Amino acid sequence: MKKIYLICGLIILFIGSYLIFAQKPNNGNSDLAPVRIGYNTESVTNASIIIAYENGYFQKYGIFPEMIPLKSGREVMQAMAASQVDIGLGSFTNFMQAMVKDAPMRIIAASASSPSFIFVRPNENLNKFTDLYGKNIIVSPSGINDLFFQTVMGKENIDLNKMQLVDIERAYQTIALMNKKAVDAVVVSEQDAEALIKAGAVILPEWEAKGYTEQFLPRNSLVINTEFLNQQELVVEHFLNAIADAHRLINSKPIEAANILSKHIKDGSAGAVIRSSEEIARQWESKEVINMIWQDPSVTMELAKKANELGAIDKELTTEDVFDLRFEDKLKAAQKEIYGQ
Repeated sequence: MKKIYLICGLIILFIGSYLIFAQKPNNGNSDLAPVRIGYNTESVTNASIIIAYENGYFQKYGIFPEMIPLKSGREVMQAMAASQVDIGLGSFTNFMQAMVKDAPMRIIAASASSPSFIFVRPNENLNKFTDLYGKNIIVSPSGINDLFFQTVMGKENIDLNKMQLVDIERAYQTIALMNKKAVDAVVVSEQDAEALIKAGAVILPEWEAKGYTEQFLPRNSLVINTEFLNQQELVVEHFLNAIADAHRLINSKPIEAANILSKHIKDGSAGAVIRSSEEIARQWESKEVINMIWQDPSVTMELAKKANELGAIDKELTTEDVFDLRFEDKLKAAQKEIYGQ
């Protein structure tokens, strides 16, 4: 009889233990709120989220971050659409098709911005926009660079029908322009500019003279699953506090922040991608890449308007379709406090 009681007691103990440990997923600390974050480990424009993770800022605000490395912003969008990611980093253009279909994803904060450039070969009398008539120009269709380039050409009354726009993979763009001379110009963002400059390419003079190299475009934004946001608004607010702390470190101790980012990129790519901390810090100091937690939505909305005009999306998106601005005042205050603008 005692043996039966002992067996029953063990069964009850086992069931009780199972129920206790099954109440919450094992996230490393049951007191922290789990947040699944999708991002590209190799991008400098993801600095704030990487530094917040590596320096323990998420845990400081009661968040257990599950970092989900993905290859691109498009993969982040797909993971978010499949409810595998709560918050992700990516370009607006990766998400705009989903937003047209009213998928539950909206931009809540900025991450980083940088200019676009038109590079040409030197000494070929390519100086003005009209000099590009009859020329072959590389530009990725419906990307940020493409939308901005076509917006500028419209403002300058340049007839794009007199140019031949072509799409060539990033890895071959410098070769196509400088070595093969298969194209005459290429429209790129900052991350591809260094390779072109090293190869001897120059910025189209009129593009630079008219200040388009000083217009900073949203490269990556923080995008959230709105169903998660509506259920976990306080957690998201704490998440943004952690991101703000990361921006404070970037601004006050750029070398320290760059070291963290450089190591993460190297480790995340298994050594395949090397970005030295000196290079990263130089890009920040020279404002080739600007880290930010807030950017006026009108910048993105102008790109969304152009995407609709070009037929890249079949609906004119509203600000409410693209952004959730419930943290606007908080983010504006943080932007002003950290970066002074």
